[in-house]
Amino acid sequence: MFPREIVADRQAGTIDVTWDDGHRSLYTAEHLRWSCPCATCAGEWGRPGLLEGVEQLPPDEFRLADVRSVGTYAIAPQWASGHQTGIYSFEYLRSLCECEECGSAS
Repeated sequence: MFPREIVADRQAGTIDVTWDDGHRSLYTAEHLRWSCPCATCAGEWGRPGLLEGVEQLPPDEFRLADVRSVGTYAIAPQWASGHQTGIYSFEYLRSLCECEECGSAS
């Protein structure tokens, strides 16, 4: 599964993805930030990440500054806070879709 189109709206704080199967996913910056898969945020080697047990983050953590492509398999959002190490593979990104059709409980 690959995106046909990715539109990052920094003003609205959303990333809109149209997939090659015609499905459309709309992600809020907040949802993506809380779902950051990087080792610092999500943890690694059995160690908890920085987001575990945290209920709030500063506003800069949710402000989308940029989105760059990573090869042909992922995107990497950059947040106003400077955080930019989360690589969201297309497979992982699709799994985060919260629409009724996908039924994600992320």
